[in-house]
Amino acid sequence: MGLSIRPTVTLRPGVYCLYIANREVNLIDVPGQYVIEVVQNFAKMWTFYVDKAVYMYDLLHYDTLKALVEIHSDLLDRGIKPFKRLAVVGNKMDLAREYGFYIEADEIAVAVGAQEIYYISALKGDARDLIKVVL
Repeated sequence: MGLSIRPTVTLRPGVYCLYIANREVNLIDVPGQYVIEVVQNFAKMWTFYVDKAVYMYDLLHYDTLKALVEIHSDLLDRGIKPFKRLAVVGNKMDLAREYGFYIEADEIAVAVGAQEIYYISALKGDARDLIKVVL
């Protein structure tokens, strides 16, 4: 998506500001393995509202989908719903095809109120697929 650094495993929250199709896009990348810490920190600082949130999980690891649900639930428990629309994205479809299985999130997407669900390969696929999800 035009970032100058190669994506790695998320160890701490990061914010990346991009301009795509004449829109400002702020990517907030949070580590799902630290659910409680992420929610506590965002609950303290979340004073903004966004048009669309995109929750992304690893199609091969159920714990990342579980973390997504925990983060969403904990934010709602704290009275925080800072977005108008929500999409859930299963990532690493290339690996899922290679291994012959993946963890679907259709029911989870409905449960968290997502209007959209996608299954893509963000790193190895066409960047336009991820841009379409974000826009």
